[in-house]
Amino acid sequence: MQADLICVGSELLTGLIENSNAGFLARRLWSTGISVRETCVVADHEEAIRGALERALEESSLVILTGGLGPTDDDLTREAVASILGLTLVFNQQWFDKMEQFFSRRGFRMPGNNRKQAMALEGSILLENRRGTAPGAIVEKEGKYIIMLPGPPHELQAMFDEQVLPFLAENNKTRLTAVKTLKCIGIGESMLEEKIKAVGKWDLPQISYVARGYEVDLQIKGSGEREAAERSIEEAEKRLRAVLGDHIYGSDDETLAGLAAAMLTAGGLTLSLAESCSGGLLSDLITDIPGSSKFYRGGLIAYNKELKTELLGVSRELLEREGETSAATALAMAEGAKKLFRTDFAVGITGVAGPDSDRAGNPAGLVYAAVDGPGGPESRQLNLGGSRRAVKERSAQIALDMLRKVLLRL
Repeated sequence: MQADLICVGSELLTGLIENSNAGFLARRLWSTGISVRETCVVADHEEAIRGALERALEESSLVILTGGLGPTDDDLTREAVASILGLTLVFNQQWFDKMEQFFSRRGFRMPGNNRKQAMALEGSILLENRRGTAPGAIVEKEGKYIIMLPGPPHELQAMFDEQVLPFLAENNKTRLTAVKTLKCIGIGESMLEEKIKAVGKWDLPQISYVARGYEVDLQIKGSGEREAAERSIEEAEKRLRAVLGDHIYGSDDETLAGLAAAMLTAGGLTLSLAESCSGGLLSDLITDIPGSSKFYRGGLIAYNKELKTELLGVSRELLEREGETSAATALAMAEGAKKLFRTDFAVGITGVAGPDSDRAGNPAGLVYAAVDGPGGPESRQLNLGGSRRAVKERSAQIALDMLRKVLLRL
């Protein structure tokens, strides 16, 4: 099955809102073996939506539209789809009642213009929206499917995962594909390809390389009937793991933070953090994990010298001798956090996020990360490129990978 994505919203064309829905949907569809032929963004004009939908239906058997399902005059996706398919919009009392309850629970009276959202395409399957007032819808026409989803990402994502994916799994009757993603770290995509090719020719499924900061995703795509596709992916994964070793840290939806969290939780171990140049980003990644309170006791952003000394116990002599950007300081920060929060493990990060050198002349991107645990402390010097944000993100990724490798040795 091949899909087209149409993202409706003038705000997406002005750049006021980032089009995160396209990336989310493409990743989800790809993971189920449905390829995206084209993604386009159109303004809140019925003519523009109709034109995009006509073009998409000529090429693909699945078209997903996002946005334009709200209550205001510029929300015109339903009307455009009805016009192209020659269908009428009919009032749905059940959805109208749900909207009234939605407003009532929040202590508000439902405005009259929300009635528009209860107008459904005849013959369509309405999709429940637990987080808003715009129902999604699925329409089948001459063997092709048109799916309409609300624009707000938190509404769209829940609706797609809980209702659309099961529908697609049941109704995708065409030649099937399967996809598996291997998560790699500590090696660039060019070096990854070089290592794989050095083994010689082998009959592997198609592989795509997707760089994400310090990580690279290897997407393996098998084709054919489901069983055969999955067998080819399984064989490819075995051979890739043999070649790449611990550069592969996980697969599919696994994350470095999630894997570290699982290992800490399973071992009944605790963690604390001491961050400087990463500005709390590592703590944010850790606390994004559900259940992180089981192992994470706390963190400290010691952004200046005085806090490193007063709160983490880093000696003034060490800071004067080694400098704030040094392996010794990163190690002392980790040791200080471990003592302060009374944890089994601690991570320290210090360095220069950029874009300029620091007062001591250390270049932008020079970062030191350290892990202190039962097996003793260890540190690593990082020489990172990119923007200030990129340096922060890669610092956090590498620190998590260091923690993961230490935990694997237990």
